[in-house]
Amino acid sequence: MLRLEYLFARFNHFTRSDDPELHHNAISILFDLGDIGARGDIKSLLLKEFERQKYALNGLKSSQKVDQEALAQTLSEIDSVASSINQSTGRPNSVITDSEWLNAIRTRLNIPGGTSPIDLPSYHAWKNSPSTERRKLLENYVHPLLPWQDACQLFLRLLRQSGEAKDVLAHNGAFQQAPSGKVYQLMRIMVEDDSLYSEISANKYLLSVRFLKAEQDKKAQPINADVPFKLTLCQF
Repeated sequence: MLRLEYLFARFNHFTRSDDPELHHNAISILFDLGDIGARGDIKSLLLKEFERQKYALNGLKSSQKVDQEALAQTLSEIDSVASSINQSTGRPNSVITDSEWLNAIRTRLNIPGGTSPIDLPSYHAWKNSPSTERRKLLENYVHPLLPWQDACQLFLRLLRQSGEAKDVLAHNGAFQQAPSGKVYQLMRIMVEDDSLYSEISANKYLLSVRFLKAEQDKKAQPINADVPFKLTLCQF
């Protein structure tokens, strides 16, 4: 789901532009989206997760501490997205894989300079067509995959909202915590210093975080100072 979210965000960013080179980037991402969308296990996984989330939310209907209007809206969203996923038949990436034009581009992408005007003149002509026409074609190709975009956005939004951020401290750049027997689906870290990033490892016995400092083109260096950050453990 995190990979799908990342790919859809990049695809949408590039598609909104009028720049033909950014539309070229959108096409390369389209192949990645199609490959993930072709996996049959994603559909069953999502439907199972939405059913589990619905079960958890239905248990809150009798709680006076919960905004019942917001709860009903969320349950309606889950039903709508799950229905769209369930009603999708065949392979959602078939529009991409069945296109001879796209297949010609894909075979040339891994060749250095393989999509040049010399190698793919029809592709070069497309890149020089009006931006509205290019955007419409990209939208047509991605349209069968949009239910997966809606599903991953809703799933991750609900999951992220299930956790509460806590202020913690990584002594000498390292932090460890036992999960106390609980099963978490997502671990989120927020740190104010944009030059820092975290390496995370987790299992049923221990959550471990180590902070490193990005040094442009140099090898990242571990932080030996205390690093305050916010930790969110999400469990829906």
